[in-house]
Amino acid sequence: MKQSFIIVTEISEDVITNGLMDFANQYTGESFVNNIELYRENETDKFLILFSNVPSFDHFCFAVNYIRYIKTPNKKLPLVFGYYLNESDNYPFLTKGFVKTYVSLNDKEYDNVNVVNNLNETYLFDFGGRQKKLSIIEESFEVPTINLNNFNHSLNIIPSPVENKPWWKIW
Repeated sequence: MKQSFIIVTEISEDVITNGLMDFANQYTGESFVNNIELYRENETDKFLILFSNVPSFDHFCFAVNYIRYIKTPNKKLPLVFGYYLNESDNYPFLTKGFVKTYVSLNDKEYDNVNVVNNLNETYLFDFGGRQKKLSIIEESFEVPTINLNNFNHSLNIIPSPVENKPWWKIW
């Protein structure tokens, strides 16, 4: 697959659907949330998320983090791995091609992701734009092969329209 994608496991379809709708609504007006596609792997609880409009690396990382911390009925966090197809030089640690993004199992700060590049270097990337090379390798770089024929299209997620109220009706 030659596009950015996110794989999510250990979550129900209802929870991932509602979480993605909430995420899209938070970014209403941003083109990357128009038409987020949700797929479910045949006979499993593995979900594939595709963006019709490619998000920036920062927005992609926000999505991975947001999905990791979706509220679930059993309070168990889903496993979330993002694979971002990088074609720019926005950050020095990003290599051309895919980078793997995920939230560490040991995360206690809730506002960052780990990024593994194709050199197997791991960086902590926080949402203030700071990055720090980590000495431990929690996840190795690998990009899974995705065959869309093994997935059923579940839903296209589109944010709710913004209601423009006249200024006198804000209260």
